[in-house]
Amino acid sequence: MAKLNLLTVLASTSLINIALAAYSLADSYTASNFFDSFIFFDGKDPTNGFVQYKDLKTAAKSGLIAIEGSGDNAAVYMGVDHKTKDPAGRASVRISSKKSYNHGLFLFDIEHNPGSICGTWPAFWLLSDSGKWPVGGEIDIFEGVNEQSDNKMTLHTTPGCLIKNTDFSGKVETPNCDVNAPGQGANMGCGILYPKGKAHSYGKSMNAVGGGVYATMWTSQDIRVYYFPRSSIPKDITMGKPDPAKWGMPAAKFAAGCNIDQHFSGLNI
Repeated sequence: MAKLNLLTVLASTSLINIALAAYSLADSYTASNFFDSFIFFDGKDPTNGFVQYKDLKTAAKSGLIAIEGSGDNAAVYMGVDHKTKDPAGRASVRISSKKSYNHGLFLFDIEHNPGSICGTWPAFWLLSDSGKWPVGGEIDIFEGVNEQSDNKMTLHTTPGCLIKNTDFSGKVETPNCDVNAPGQGANMGCGILYPKGKAHSYGKSMNAVGGGVYATMWTSQDIRVYYFPRSSIPKDITMGKPDPAKWGMPAAKFAAGCNIDQHFSGLNI
């Protein structure tokens, strides 16, 4: 299951220099408006997972989604049917925002995520609605499968987008963002693994510290991903005035050999 406290999108009023960038609130997805702001996908899983995605009404009735708590402590719950052994696949949810974005600062507060166990595949992506994947691009901010212990951040694109191992703390696993890149597995894209064993970035270890906040900054120059465990969330974020210039080195930075605006546009959460 996943338990989310807040998903915030901010628009930049200056994308020329990170040190000068100023952000204003564009959208805030909280317990009060979350499910009304997303579309529930209920078709066959495009990635051929052993799962049956449910619509909003069915998911609510089955307890796959809920609002837990109240007031400022309210959180969004999304989970899988972990009781029924269905030969067609377990019931679950896959959602996408009704609104699409071009650039921005995305803050995602995760209180709890599925543990690092066999059969799980939690993910938080920004994905084009072009219908011709990977045209328009895909930004995987938070993702893991089965017993994975550390978060993996990935871009998926058409040909012509590469990254270099510089100015971030993670480890490049695959450098070519093209989903058909020679020498890489099918649909791999360019992936950066969070530094192993550090900061509790995914699964059981992340839950053990009460979760944390993922922040993704998408500009014309690059795409950066930061992660802050619950005890280390910067004050500027908790105060509602995020300032990436103060956050230090990101866990991932996708830049160098990629024209960001050419490969990424009109992305839904």
